[in-house]
Amino acid sequence: MKDQPRPAVEIEDPAIEGGDWRFQRRGQIYGPVDGRGLAALLYRGDADGSTPVSVADGPWRPLAEVPAFLVHVRKAEAALRVEQEVTGQRLLRARRARARQLALVLGGALVVALAAGLALLAGRGEGIRSPLLEGFGAGISVAAPARVAVAGGEVDVDPGGDDRGRAPVAREGRRASPGGGPGASPGGGAAPAGVPEDGGLVAAQFDPSRIQADLARQQRTLAPCLRDAAAGRPGELVEVPLEFTIGNDGRVVRVAIDDPRLRDGTLRACLERVLAGWSFDRFPGQRPTVSISFRVGGG
Repeated sequence: MKDQPRPAVEIEDPAIEGGDWRFQRRGQIYGPVDGRGLAALLYRGDADGSTPVSVADGPWRPLAEVPAFLVHVRKAEAALRVEQEVTGQRLLRARRARARQLALVLGGALVVALAAGLALLAGRGEGIRSPLLEGFGAGISVAAPARVAVAGGEVDVDPGGDDRGRAPVAREGRRASPGGGPGASPGGGAAPAGVPEDGGLVAAQFDPSRIQADLARQQRTLAPCLRDAAAGRPGELVEVPLEFTIGNDGRVVRVAIDDPRLRDGTLRACLERVLAGWSFDRFPGQRPTVSISFRVGGG
């Protein structure tokens, strides 16, 4: 006979004393054990109500169908739920602590990168980074300064992904008019603004400083969306990395949130609705992408 497992605490229940029990686990048969040993398996999580058991070579049946053990099955299930909840809370607190530490590290790295980027851009004239814009208050602030850069080249649009609404930029090539002449659109009209007659891309001609000014003027309209996000996560620090692309007509044509937890749902829908009302100067050529990150809650 194998050593009988003993419970972590003494189980005083005359109804399960003695017995010659066997049990199955992963297709193997174990035992014999007495009733207290079988109950100990329950409280250790090595058995549950569905575990097949047999006494004195009798028929096999789930442990939950043995009346003497039913109360122990319920107690063990309740204890396991409590343990899982406690463990989950500990893991959540640990993740939050790591997120705060990472935010501090990234914040320091961002300051260094910003200084280096400004120096580089001053020499090369590519893109522009703004200082931190004015904070919102009420637990909402700008976590990372806005950055304006030329949008990427040709775009593969994924209708189910985070690039919904992104308009493709013009490609190299010629546009044929009904008469075969260059410079006309497929419908026979003039080529869109920013596309020369030979179909090539026009270099970016937007004014980053004007975009920064328009962003500073309109950014407070995002506060209700961010405030709702904070209300839905009380006590939690949430980073909202927002990116949007401005079309040649001065309207926002694409919105992206670089966080899988926030890409869908009420926050994204709210941001898209507000940004649809923003306006910027019209311009020809390649489109700019604006990136900015907000910090919400954490108090």
